[in-house]
Amino acid sequence: MAQGGLIRCRLQNIFKAYEVQFQPVQNEDYWSTYIGPNLMPDLHMRHNKPGRRTTTRIHNEMNRSLPNKPKKCSFCISIGHNRSNCPNK
Repeated sequence: MAQGGLIRCRLQNIFKAYEVQFQPVQNEDYWSTYIGPNLMPDLHMRHNKPGRRTTTRIHNEMNRSLPNKPKKCSFCISIGHNRSNCPNK
């Protein structure tokens, strides 16, 4: 099937889905009372802490830096400082 035929077929499916008229939601006063279980969220599963979430990645030996290796700036490639406090910026 040609590309134009696929697009036409998809559009027809979309139009077919919206053929039926949607009924507007009535005012809340007209709703029947709910009879069923009251679902409560589990508060321990919430992420309501501000800031970036902590990683769950397991670090290995390859991720550790060497303690006797001096700091090296990635901006000017000088030793003794890092990119955030580089004097050559």
